[in-house]
Amino acid sequence: MTLIGARIRYRAALWLAAVLAVTTLGVTGWPAQADAAASDMRLEISRTDPALLDALHDRLPEAGVVDVVDSANRTARSCSAPVSHRVASFCWNSGDGSVAYWMPQGITSSSDAYPGGTVDGREVLITSWYDTGSSGINRGVRLSFVDMSDPVTPDYRHILLVEPYWSGSEPNYRRVAAHAGGLVWYGDKLYVNNTYDGMRVFDMDDLMRVSTGDSGKIGRQSDGRYMAHDYLYILPQSGRYVPSTVGGEPRVRYSQSSLDRTTSPDSMVVSEYGNPGDGTRIIRFDLDEANHEIRADSDGYARADWSRVTSFRSVQGATAVNGTFYVQRSNGDGSRGDLFTWRPGNYAEPHDGTVPIGPEDLSYWSQKGQLWSLSEYAGKRYVYASRLSSW
Repeated sequence: MTLIGARIRYRAALWLAAVLAVTTLGVTGWPAQADAAASDMRLEISRTDPALLDALHDRLPEAGVVDVVDSANRTARSCSAPVSHRVASFCWNSGDGSVAYWMPQGITSSSDAYPGGTVDGREVLITSWYDTGSSGINRGVRLSFVDMSDPVTPDYRHILLVEPYWSGSEPNYRRVAAHAGGLVWYGDKLYVNNTYDGMRVFDMDDLMRVSTGDSGKIGRQSDGRYMAHDYLYILPQSGRYVPSTVGGEPRVRYSQSSLDRTTSPDSMVVSEYGNPGDGTRIIRFDLDEANHEIRADSDGYARADWSRVTSFRSVQGATAVNGTFYVQRSNGDGSRGDLFTWRPGNYAEPHDGTVPIGPEDLSYWSQKGQLWSLSEYAGKRYVYASRLSSW
C-alpha cells in the first residue's frame, strides 16, 4: 500500500470511529485517536524588517501596557453572565455591547504573559475584535486592554493592530486583516490567530502612541503625522507565522489558541472550527520559554508536537490544564453554548447549555483557577469566568 493510500484509509477509520461513537453513545466528543501526522503541520516565521520597526520607533512615542490601562477611557458595566460555576463577569459599555461592525473574538491575560500573573504589578485582560466592514470602513483588528483591578466594572481602552510597510523611504502601516479568533500573550509576545493564514505575532515592547482626530484615516499623513482611525495607541506586527503542511495533511485552520503552562515546555493549544466538525483537530506547539517564540527546529520550521483528530462541532475555544481539555461549542445566535471536558483516550463529558450564546476563545487564569471567555453577538456580549475545579 502506498503512503497516500495508508493515510486515506487511516483518516477513513478515524471518521468511521467518530460516527460510531456519536451514534451509538450519543456523545458529541468522542475519544479521539492520535494523529501521527502532527509533525506534518508546520509554521515558519517571517519577521518584519527590524529597520522598519526602528524607523517607526524614531517617529512615534513609545508606550507600555501600563500606559494603556492607565489611560483607559471606557468603563464596563456590571452584569451576570449566564455561565455555570460563574465567579466573575462584566459587560462592555453600551456602545461596545451593541456595535454591529466590531465582533469580539480572542482572550488572554497577564496570567498567560507571566507566571506571576501580573505585568508591572497589574492584572490585565486583553481581548480582540475584528471589523466586519459593514460600517463602510474596515479598520482591521483592535484589542481591548482591561484593567482588572476592578473585575466588576473595569476600565478599559481599545488600541489598533497595524501591519508596517515601507512607503518609499518612510515607515508606514496599514490595518491588519485577520479574524483574530484567538489570542495568546506570552512574555513580551502577543499571538493572534489568522485562520488559514497561520498566526501573526506582535511585540508588546512596540506599543506606540499616535495622533487622533480623524476616524477615517490610518497610517502616515501628508503632514507627517501618524493616525489610526482615531485610536490613541497602535501595536505594529513584528512577524507572521506562515503555515504549511506536508505528507498529504490537510491545511490547518488556526481558529483559536490558548496557553498551557502545565506542560513541559510550555505549549500553545490550537483548535479548529468546523461544522459538522468531523476531522477537526486540536494540536499543540511547544514554546521557547527564553525568547517567547514558538519552538522551531534547526531548519526553521516550527512543527506541531501533538495532535488529535476529533469530532467536536463548532469549536469556539479550547484550552488544557494538567492534561484535561476544556472545549467550548457555539450553537449559533439562538441557543446557549456548550462546554466539554475531555482527557484524550476517554469520552468527552458534555455540559450542554452552560455558557452564554455565542461563546468564543478560552483562556485559563492559573493564579485564580478560573476559565475566562467572552461572547460575540451584539446585545448579548459578556466577558465571564467560571471555576475550573467545578467542571
